[in-house]
Amino acid sequence: MKNILEKIIKRWRIAVAVLVLAGAVYFGRILFAPHPSIAAPEDVEVAEGADVVWTCSMHPSVREEEPGLCPLCEMNLIPVEADDLDLEENQLAVSEEAKALAEIQVLPAERREVEKRVRLYGEVDYDETRMKGVSSDVRGRIDRLKIAYTGSRIRKGDPMFELYSPKLISAQEELLQALRTLETLSETESGRRLDSARSNAEGARQRLRWWGITDEQIEHIEETGEIIDRLTIKSPRDGVVVERRKDQGDYVNEGEPVYRVADLSKVWVRLEAYESDLPWVHFGQDITFTADNALPGEEFQGRIVFVDPVLDRGRRTVKLRANVPNPDGRLRPGMFLRGVLKARLTAEGRAAKPDDLAGKWISPLYPENIADGPGSCPDSGVDLVRAEELGYAEAEPENEKYPLVIPRSAPLITGERAIVYVKVPDDELIVYEGREITLGPRAGDYYHVRDGIEEGELVVVKGNFKLDSELQLDARPSMMSPPEEDDVVEPVWEVDEAFLEELQDVISGYLDIVDALAEDDFEGAQYHAETAVETLEEIDTAPLDDIMMSAWEESAGGFEHMLHHIHHAADIEEARTAFEKVTIALEKVFNQFGMPPGLTLYRMHCPMAFGNEGADWFSNVEEVLNPYFGESMLRCGEVVETLE
Repeated sequence: MKNILEKIIKRWRIAVAVLVLAGAVYFGRILFAPHPSIAAPEDVEVAEGADVVWTCSMHPSVREEEPGLCPLCEMNLIPVEADDLDLEENQLAVSEEAKALAEIQVLPAERREVEKRVRLYGEVDYDETRMKGVSSDVRGRIDRLKIAYTGSRIRKGDPMFELYSPKLISAQEELLQALRTLETLSETESGRRLDSARSNAEGARQRLRWWGITDEQIEHIEETGEIIDRLTIKSPRDGVVVERRKDQGDYVNEGEPVYRVADLSKVWVRLEAYESDLPWVHFGQDITFTADNALPGEEFQGRIVFVDPVLDRGRRTVKLRANVPNPDGRLRPGMFLRGVLKARLTAEGRAAKPDDLAGKWISPLYPENIADGPGSCPDSGVDLVRAEELGYAEAEPENEKYPLVIPRSAPLITGERAIVYVKVPDDELIVYEGREITLGPRAGDYYHVRDGIEEGELVVVKGNFKLDSELQLDARPSMMSPPEEDDVVEPVWEVDEAFLEELQDVISGYLDIVDALAEDDFEGAQYHAETAVETLEEIDTAPLDDIMMSAWEESAGGFEHMLHHIHHAADIEEARTAFEKVTIALEKVFNQFGMPPGLTLYRMHCPMAFGNEGADWFSNVEEVLNPYFGESMLRCGEVVETLE
């Protein structure tokens, strides 16, 4: 039964392939078939004495000395002057009919305001500046806990616990004794002894105040002579009890916290930014985030007030913090968040610093304290500093010129190369020229262009793949094919071969992830990612010296971190996003340490991954099995480099 099913599936696949091929041939005949609007050779007038060649209106690169049929599409050739077809190798001329059938569209390269979106992940945490410890100012024993469990909501002044303190009782007795002495001395009118008794009484009062006895309670003690044997400690603020450190009957020292209370009317949002995202992160940027699991469909706003100056070497991330108002308490510490930060690009293609901080004064210790003019920080008391001096705003006005951008569909990206087709100004022919350009960052639906295109030039945004294919049909080199290189990039260090051989198991784990993603096997990709982490941790790094070890910890740390992301991904799309970064990290390992002896890998490139942004992966076979699309577009991609 199994063999019969396999035969049926095989025949079905062959039938589909035949239909696809037939469709391609049919489309090709439609695209390149003779068109009634194209003049036949006998209908064309040629200037007397002109140097004439015969070409195809659909394939202008065809040149024949005599009339006849196009060798590519069998259309009638038409005569044109030879000078009109003097094209460069990277140029292609098309007719109006071919342009229409290929649906070629162009848009100008322009300067405009664009934003790059950076996705961040994190969680809600307590605002450390809004946490208070509830403690006693005198040593004693806890006789009764008024709040028995954490999570209790309390208000300022609510009783927290009762304390029995011999020192407190002794101070009250000293006060009463001093008062009795004063009454006795007032009858004898002894001046020096009277002053001493008054001083003792005031000292006892002050100690009681230090230990938490109020002036009203002191007056009550003096009037009634009753000693307070239990001191009630009250909450210093509204909030939630987040920790209880003592039990009933325990002794506490002066200042030792019994409870910790957090004010949740404002919370911190702790986030992590990948090392590659750091150019887009600045103090003062607004961030929008969601808590999809707990509060689906709701958005919250915050401002980045802290960027950690130290990079986490293991995770290859930097910690960020945003302060967020939380008046209704809907955001709870521990909630998982997804954030989006929008960075506006400058003319140079870098992230602009927030405009609203220009001219402001900021506390260097509490950066969330921002003022319009000089003054002191309300929390630390230190002088405020201009935002420009702290690097939070531009010292000079930003260049008002917007970045030069092209639509994201315009470049054909393969490996590290980016190609665009530009319409060449020509009054006689429709000519497109392929160019290799230097791209900056992608910002939404646009790419920043660093070099290769001038403002106002018309770039092909639709039909560029067809133009590149046409170059190949004309037996000319595709612009997407990388130039041949004679030099082979050598690794930075020569390491022990045994170390490289251990990398083989890690690479095998990577290739297993490729296969799983290509088969849409999400659980399999997670399993192989976890296994690859274990294999990575078992590698013997003894052959590496201190410098190589430092580089290995950095490169392997990034590799391991992204494998963890695959293992803990919420769905296969999130796993595929992390897999791209795994590939980048693995390539970094190859560049620094080399590859295991005898191993051959093929760098594959899919130009349509991640919304036509493109992405690479490594394979040990030349057959294209796309891990970014799986079965939906399994064969999308090509081999762009062979690594040995």
